[in-house]
Amino acid sequence: MKALLCASAIFLTLAGAALGSPTKKHPAAKPKPAVLVCPVTGETISSIKDAAGSSVYKGKRYYFCCPSCKPMFDANPAKYVKAAAAQKKPLPPMKSDKA
Repeated sequence: MKALLCASAIFLTLAGAALGSPTKKHPAAKPKPAVLVCPVTGETISSIKDAAGSSVYKGKRYYFCCPSCKPMFDANPAKYVKAAAAQKKPLPPMKSDKA
């Protein structure tokens, strides 16, 4: 009888410890932040707040690295979207130093 009481006491102690201890939770995997890339220059933009503007084309919003990229994109968005899809980085027209 004494052995049964000891076994019961040990069982209840272990069961109580298991129920009372907090379970370890694995932290949820944080989603990677989206990479913003200017469709005109291919330049990376650090955040939406840092973007110089945006345009919507076919339901998708595109962000720009500088104010001069938005009008270029708006004039021919298909050109820049196609280039971005092909992972090409079209550059804006360069200004010549020779005049």
